[in-house]
Amino acid sequence: MLSQLSMIVSTKDIPACRAAIVQLLGFMKVERDYIDRATEIFDDVYRLYSGLYPGYRHCDTPYHDFQHVLDVTLASLRLCDAAILAGEQISAHGAFLACIAALFHDTGYIPTLDDQVETGAVYTPTHVSRSIIFAQKYMAEKNYSGDDIQRVSQMILLTDLAVEIKYVLFIDRENEILAKIVAAGDLLGQMADRIYLEKLPYLYLEFRAANITAYTSEEDLMLKTCGFFKVMDNRFKNDLDNVADCLYLHFNQRYGINVDLYKVGMQHNLEYLSYIMTEHPGRHRDFLKRDGIIKKL
Repeated sequence: MLSQLSMIVSTKDIPACRAAIVQLLGFMKVERDYIDRATEIFDDVYRLYSGLYPGYRHCDTPYHDFQHVLDVTLASLRLCDAAILAGEQISAHGAFLACIAALFHDTGYIPTLDDQVETGAVYTPTHVSRSIIFAQKYMAEKNYSGDDIQRVSQMILLTDLAVEIKYVLFIDRENEILAKIVAAGDLLGQMADRIYLEKLPYLYLEFRAANITAYTSEEDLMLKTCGFFKVMDNRFKNDLDNVADCLYLHFNQRYGINVDLYKVGMQHNLEYLSYIMTEHPGRHRDFLKRDGIIKKL
């Protein structure tokens, strides 16, 4: 029986994730032409993160890496599918746009060849606006309509935690739902990830490179992450209209299990992090052993 997200597809397996995205779009009756466009963007974004995209350096932010992009894209598409199963009016074209918005959502971390920065982490405060600019430029060059570009831009915008959603003038009801789905996917994708806790020290390094002073140390960030779970729970309820509440429908209909694996993953991470911080303060690295990530620090 499936008990964790990585049993469906591992985000370390790039081809498998590409195939999973195709399958998810197929669940939602997305036309073959748009699935092909989505895979073209998938391949180009992968090239961007790998340092093979013209005019850009490779991704050097180990927290906000391509694996994070995959986590967010899969979460966003599963949320779209769940919403449709719950009776929400989401078009196949809208689901396609949500997919590419998720793929583009953190491209702003990637420096251009001309950028005089040591690391793309310095763009942490501005990465969302930079991601929107990248998506707009890419889509214009590929002859996407102005309406599609505007819709994707609005979806990416909502991934910025500093944006007050109540003041956003949404294009229409569908784009409001999809923008909130992508915003929720950005949070669920990382917070439910089986290696979320192992990657948090890398997030601290990104914050430090960006001169963000909200956290005084790696351990301070780990400790405050326990509170972050509660803050994000309120965001899901109050700002994102509980769009994740119907996720269980996706797992039930597509995999025959009566459980929301994102909720399971987040709860496991919160419980284990709380245990480490309470029972072993100052020794968190000793208890984060998955995939040898901590050893690479």
